[in-house]
Amino acid sequence: MNWKTVGAVTSVGMVVSLVSTAAAAPAPRVEMEVEGRGKVVLELYPKDAPKTVAHFLDLCRRGFYTGIRFHRVRPGFVAQAGDPATREMKAEELAGKSDEDLAAMNIGGGGSGKNVVFENSPRKHEPGALSFALSAPRSNTGDSQFFIDLVANPRLNGDYCVFGKVVQGMPVVRTIQQGDRIVRVTVLGASPATKRK
Repeated sequence: MNWKTVGAVTSVGMVVSLVSTAAAAPAPRVEMEVEGRGKVVLELYPKDAPKTVAHFLDLCRRGFYTGIRFHRVRPGFVAQAGDPATREMKAEELAGKSDEDLAAMNIGGGGSGKNVVFENSPRKHEPGALSFALSAPRSNTGDSQFFIDLVANPRLNGDYCVFGKVVQGMPVVRTIQQGDRIVRVTVLGASPATKRK
């Protein structure tokens, strides 16, 4: 028997086993409670965007999102939150504000102070998709501000990393108004692996 061949077969078997294990690994989930609206469960995609998911989970575990408000809600587009400057604001201060108004108020530029490297996820911007907001498409400027697609936004595909999706509570997401507060985001752990679409 050729030991080199046995070694190669064993190595290939180990690689196949590791790939199978990774493919079957459960997807982490987080639950976001929005004051006056309800709860939303987000499933994350570490296989497609490992650094982005790790960064988001770290922020969730640290309680970063507690008290932060949705500062940008555009019906037929996205709902966006994650600027810590909104913690001290009242809902009415954000309600109805345009992007220009928000910029004049210095809202929409804040974060945790730690950016994450852009990852080109193959996932699509379909209703419920979760991504980080960026200063420019495909840039390493994602931090804490995330957005949830309210509709399919194919023009964002490839330019903004989809690292998760709403799997429970999309009707809640559709009721979110500009100024709504995040009560808490809790890491739930993992769900059974789901097939990629």
